[in-house]
Amino acid sequence: MLTYCGRWAEGLTAAERALRLSPRDPLSAIYYGIASYAHYVGRDYEAAMRLAREAARQRGDFVGGLRVLVASAGMLERGEIAHAALADLKRAQPNISLRWIAENMPIMVPSDMEHYLEGFRRAGLR
Repeated sequence: MLTYCGRWAEGLTAAERALRLSPRDPLSAIYYGIASYAHYVGRDYEAAMRLAREAARQRGDFVGGLRVLVASAGMLERGEIAHAALADLKRAQPNISLRWIAENMPIMVPSDMEHYLEGFRRAGLR
């Protein structure tokens, strides 16, 4: 939750620590997703994509990782990656839309929410 309430650097540190201490944890896909979102908020889209891909590799249905992959690819203007990731996301979460994100993601900082939505817009989500 740290990453959603403006404390993304602390959230990143916590997720990295969890991955370091327990690399084979069945929940590691979630920790990769947290770390990827923290990098997204910190505007390191390359790292966000790398970690989101690992989250998706571990759990292909993990929508948190797929969402960050879509938004990061959108911000980097990597259309092919963004569209493929968006197709995967829509298969895993058919109801995904900008409105769903705005209404359901617990992102507490308005500028972080707008930044996240911008990545999805650039990726082609409506």
